[in-house]
Amino acid sequence: MTAKKPKGFSVGVELSLDEILRATRGKALGKYNPAISVGRISTDTRLLEKKDVFFALIGKRFDGHSFISEAMEKGVQVFVVSDLGKIKPEQLMSAVFIQVEDTLVAYGDLARYFRQKFKIPVVAVTGSSGKTTVKELIAHLLSSKFKVLKNRGTENNLIGVPKTLFQLDAGTQVVVLELGTNLPGEIERLSSIARPQVGVLTQIGYSHLEGLKDLAGVREEKLKILKHLERGGLLIVNGEDGQLADVQSGVHRVVRAGLEGRRAEVVADHLRSHPSGTTFTLNGRDKMETALFGRHNVLNCLLAIQTAMALGVEPDAIQKSLPGFKPVPGRLSLKVLDEIQFLDDSYNSNPTSFQAALETLKSFKVRGKKGVVCGDMLELGAQAEIFHRQAGRSLKKFLFDFVVAAGPLSAHLVEEAVQAGYPAAKIFHAPDSAQAGKICQKLATAGDLVLVKGSRGMQMEKVWQSFESPIIIQRTA
Repeated sequence: MTAKKPKGFSVGVELSLDEILRATRGKALGKYNPAISVGRISTDTRLLEKKDVFFALIGKRFDGHSFISEAMEKGVQVFVVSDLGKIKPEQLMSAVFIQVEDTLVAYGDLARYFRQKFKIPVVAVTGSSGKTTVKELIAHLLSSKFKVLKNRGTENNLIGVPKTLFQLDAGTQVVVLELGTNLPGEIERLSSIARPQVGVLTQIGYSHLEGLKDLAGVREEKLKILKHLERGGLLIVNGEDGQLADVQSGVHRVVRAGLEGRRAEVVADHLRSHPSGTTFTLNGRDKMETALFGRHNVLNCLLAIQTAMALGVEPDAIQKSLPGFKPVPGRLSLKVLDEIQFLDDSYNSNPTSFQAALETLKSFKVRGKKGVVCGDMLELGAQAEIFHRQAGRSLKKFLFDFVVAAGPLSAHLVEEAVQAGYPAAKIFHAPDSAQAGKICQKLATAGDLVLVKGSRGMQMEKVWQSFESPIIIQRTA
């Protein structure tokens, strides 16, 4: 079973005020009393309880120092702050303030200290795409044998990963963490906090290029997971990805997962797609069944299966639990509106995941038409137009019955697709996802299958608003 939201640190796994001071390298001010009982570590005044420690984090749109008065009204007595100029003199007289240089850094440092109180394995998953699905798959398979703690949703950043680790309790047996990044250095920092024994690399692709610049930058950043992977630990990588073909380590075991015909330690062959998912054979012996669609999702399953087996889950237990996996909504989940089937892959998009989604749509057999509603792929930096034009050229080999592309960048996709030979009468451009939905409503009819794909910022969920019938989740991919 997965861990529930904690109500505080469990008996025997507590933090004292002195420990918080040492871990954060802070300076105690105000009404300091080392005997003060410490509850949870919190950054959200809406959920505060009296014994909690409040970290005044500072972001682009918020400053936790502004909420100190509200926290004090709730009885909070311990604060970690960086800007004493925002603390009133009367507040210093009635609470403990631990001054640090940077509250976000201190938050991570304390999470690392707290994590090290637990002698349990941590699995860290990163990659340009697929990491949330793989994280969820791993947690699902491990939960057949262990009590598992995992990130909620995509809390995979410098706030979310520490937040997850602060939920550790004495009953936790395994932690599964997704590590995300937008900028160089974040994966190294997150792995230094998590101290994993198992690392999983899903794929190196064109994502977050505004911060990581190019494919070499993405690869370099993702491989930083090795910097703090336990000596002798295990790194599991996608053996289909040429960017990971030469990954080696003199102090870690490296295992590759691949599809039929690949030289890998973990191989899936005899792939068969059917209306409710995919079946495949693991290493030529064990038949596996998943509700996921697409070859890329079979690879995701392999990464999760190898992780689970490395931590002691037997193949027969995996065979029993894998079919019951329900992935995160918005990742190739199948929906029905007005008797039209939609492949909802609207959670996010980059060039690699876009192509994988197109291949998955192509593999379906339907009695009606196949269509695509796609939105701009964001965070591609200076190369955004190039990647959208490449996506447009790639559409020619699929020749779906219709394509509706939404957003300013997608205008390049449409232009390039037509120049490459895609029938102009079958491809349309819309300024936004809402207009794309209206166009789709005119094109799609009962029995059709439509892929909806786009970056989160494009709000592709507005496509559904053009349809009058309520969304019915038929099955999950």
